[in-house]
Amino acid sequence: MPTSRYANFRTVLDTKTQKRRLETFPPISSADVRSPNDIVIELDQAQRIDAIAANYLGDGRYWWCICLLNDLTFPFGKSLKAGTLLRIPNNIDNFINAIQKRTS
Repeated sequence: MPTSRYANFRTVLDTKTQKRRLETFPPISSADVRSPNDIVIELDQAQRIDAIAANYLGDGRYWWCICLLNDLTFPFGKSLKAGTLLRIPNNIDNFINAIQKRTS
């Protein structure tokens, strides 16, 4: 049976929100990095988060940015359903810079 590439990530309790998150996620809330320039989309079909990142951000490895911006704490193994509204960073470099400023 195949193993998820995320199976080895442990979950941690975020002391600010009292929610569990993957240890790879920065301990930042979506409100910390939202921008009025974010793109908001409504999915017209079921899609995986990495495919959405590849389509809108140019690289599927930016899936975690979409998760962070939308408070998706464990999106793996499921497709996001049609009708789901998602915020997507308008500029990935600015988004990552904002995260780095918050965590340093």
